[in-house]
Amino acid sequence: MKLLKGITGVLALAAFATFVPSSSAQTLKVLTVGSSAQFGPFAAAAYDLAAAGGATEYHYTVKSGSCLSGSTTCYASVADSRNSSIQNGPGNLWVIWSTNGIWAYLSVDSTVGVRAFSAVPRATLALAALSSLPVSSTTNYDYWKDGTNDTALTTTVYDALSGTKFTAANTDIRPEDALFATNRALNTLGYGDVKDTRSGHSGQYLVGYDIESYFNPTTDYAQPVSFAIGGGADPFSDTVGPAEITIPVGAAPIIFLANTLSGSTVASATNINSNAVAADNNAALLFSGLGDCADSLVTGATGLINPILREPTSGTMNTTEYTVFLPGDPSTGYSQETGITGGAPGTSSNPLHLPCPSTSTTNYRERAVGTGDEVNAVIATTDSIGYAFFSYESVNGGSSTSKKTYKYITLNGIDPINTSYSVTSGILPYCPVVDNYYNCSLITSTLGASFPNLRNGDYKAWSIYRVITDSTGETNAQALVTEAEKLVDTNFPDFVPFSPICGATKATSDPGLKLYREHFVPSTIETIPDTITITPDDGALGATVSCGTFTLLSYTLGGTDEAGGDVGGTPVGPNTTQPTYPGTTETGNPH
Repeated sequence: MKLLKGITGVLALAAFATFVPSSSAQTLKVLTVGSSAQFGPFAAAAYDLAAAGGATEYHYTVKSGSCLSGSTTCYASVADSRNSSIQNGPGNLWVIWSTNGIWAYLSVDSTVGVRAFSAVPRATLALAALSSLPVSSTTNYDYWKDGTNDTALTTTVYDALSGTKFTAANTDIRPEDALFATNRALNTLGYGDVKDTRSGHSGQYLVGYDIESYFNPTTDYAQPVSFAIGGGADPFSDTVGPAEITIPVGAAPIIFLANTLSGSTVASATNINSNAVAADNNAALLFSGLGDCADSLVTGATGLINPILREPTSGTMNTTEYTVFLPGDPSTGYSQETGITGGAPGTSSNPLHLPCPSTSTTNYRERAVGTGDEVNAVIATTDSIGYAFFSYESVNGGSSTSKKTYKYITLNGIDPINTSYSVTSGILPYCPVVDNYYNCSLITSTLGASFPNLRNGDYKAWSIYRVITDSTGETNAQALVTEAEKLVDTNFPDFVPFSPICGATKATSDPGLKLYREHFVPSTIETIPDTITITPDDGALGATVSCGTFTLLSYTLGGTDEAGGDVGGTPVGPNTTQPTYPGTTETGNPH
């Protein structure tokens, strides 16, 4: 469902005849699920942990097809046993192992990942039979730096993963925001299907219809399913799960993408504006359809535009919704979901294919499901504009000689990637493979140089990535996060690392992320079954990181103290009027 570079859905089984390494001494370190944007860097981080001390490592990757009835390509998926109406959610999987242990990551969507981890009982990784898992004789994922091809899973590794509960979840948004997005889709936007009929409960929807992609409805779809967080009773089992721990990973920008095919009305586009006043918010007018898809909404556009949205449970969609389309007071703005009635598949709202009001059958708002589907839709659809979290795996410019048919544009005149923007810098950076491994074009000789306008607070569309785990998985999850933070500064800067990274001197070190967003209680949290009480908390004031002869200042968001949603919350940091460190005021966007 998501984009996985270099991996095909149906692969030759010939590699099963190759040497299969022994793994009798291996133990599971991390089995995580969630964000496609973090999939690549965490693969590289797991590689380094697996290869530590000179250990020989082995790896496996597979892209799962649909898990709907009759599919033969549902290789890896999320299995949620709480209700028979909950479908398995397909994803892309990497696994790496050595005598140091086993690490695995199932890429789905942030909200699906949060739900899978928070469900009671917790969701598990469902794998096809070992003999049915395809293995390529040519695949070497670009985040593996050993230059070798994939190896079939051993029986020991397979048994350690198949049917095993996830130990962590990677997410683009906090659990409270994922819960809000799910509840909104089920009960406000009209995608609810199965109601809560238990005595004494509110009767809200617990399981929803599939929200389908217009472009690939049989393979790219999302099903909203209710869950609980933070000590609340699970709405299916009435059981409270273990306390959850959040670990900040870093921050990445949402970037707007424009199609550059010959004759595209947005091939020369350079900027889109967002404003807290709804009537002046061109981005909101375009993606809500209320602006008639007009070229006047995008600087440089020469004709009508086709906006491509994401599904309402997506972490990417919610980040963009509340930082760009509905900043400030959401009740005064124009949502991406304006005019969309939801419901079962088979209508103009699901999969979404709605004409802009005055352009009738010439231009449409359409929905993609998943990062890969969104990016590929923009690449292939003339006159289209979409958005995604930046990462080298899913959003890249192609190569030095062959550029893809899309570009990025600025938001409010601010470049999301580089210091400043020009027509040529609208070309997305690419990551050439050198010696079978990524060598990214954003790397500079100075740590801390990536995404300068996100770091300084000028660019508004961003979110902090996080890993969710519990006390039993915290040590191994933290080790993986720490390694990923180091690699995005030295190998492929997919995000700004949350924690400072020590350089030779203080001046050449990466100071880490000096921004956060105010936390708050999303407005519909209290209406979900089995009320969850949330007291917003931005986290502790700060800490220092020792770099030998000098120290670097760091926030300490995370753990069990941080609470509340923060997607769209008021930014706090060096270039704001808010305090430099997390405080006690909770003034963020309440959704």
